[in-house]
Amino acid sequence: MKKVIAATSRKRKQDRSRANKEQVPDDEPVSVKASGKKGSSTQDKSFSFSLSDPDVLDCPICFNPFTTPVYQCENGHVACSVCCSRILEKKCASCFLPIGSIRNRALEKVLESVKVPCANAEYGCTETLRYSDKSGHESQCNFVPCSCPHSDCDFVSSFSDLPAHYRTEHGSSASAGVRFLYDKPFKVTLNSDDDDDDVTILQEVNGGKLFIVKNFVAGLGNAVSVFCIQPELLPNYRCQISAKSNGCSLVMNSFTKNTQNSAMATILSSRFLLIPTDYFGAGQPRAFEICIFRSYE
Repeated sequence: MKKVIAATSRKRKQDRSRANKEQVPDDEPVSVKASGKKGSSTQDKSFSFSLSDPDVLDCPICFNPFTTPVYQCENGHVACSVCCSRILEKKCASCFLPIGSIRNRALEKVLESVKVPCANAEYGCTETLRYSDKSGHESQCNFVPCSCPHSDCDFVSSFSDLPAHYRTEHGSSASAGVRFLYDKPFKVTLNSDDDDDDVTILQEVNGGKLFIVKNFVAGLGNAVSVFCIQPELLPNYRCQISAKSNGCSLVMNSFTKNTQNSAMATILSSRFLLIPTDYFGAGQPRAFEICIFRSYE
């Protein structure tokens, strides 16, 4: 069992190193800021420095950022509290000595002092965080990058800057999509090709927020979903999708789903309307109505 733990840890380390090489050049250090009080002086002593190996602030077992408490074995190998509680018999993954009772106070002090900018700083986030809080903040940051939904555009920005970009760069193009008003029904027409999925881009007239209508060709017909281009943790909009043909009506009252990238939008159960293949008569436009409400989930 000891060999299995060590081998697994080595394999994860190799995978992590390989990923880091693909994302960050080896010679590119990470800049951090340390702050605190020196000696008996009440004056704050802050300075910046660079880490040539940012992994030193991550647990070598799970590779998540260290949070206090941090434990070490008698040989000085460290592990986070979560991994210490999960390791079989609380044995060090490197040397198999007991771990989980000795705190590494020096490293804990470093973690409390080091401040780093949010990874979304280039998209407008001004937060400076303790390293141990970085991943938690970034998972909920409203400045997480969102991609322009236009098929020929690779523009990426915060969701608040995306509407102005789309209006300026794509608003007058033939593929600009549909402009709509909240609380007002509008029509969307399905692609005439039964075998292809298709996307219709929507932009609200006043605020400019971007949505997409995604049509997934399913075995029984067309599954239609509405997505909003914004961070996943923001509230979802209430919406209604309705299709009428030959005196019949299909209506779904639901909520939009948030996505940061239209290419990653997928069907979620209970959030799509299935329109049967033969629902629209021959020669009849395959059009349906959508209403996106200003209210949230």
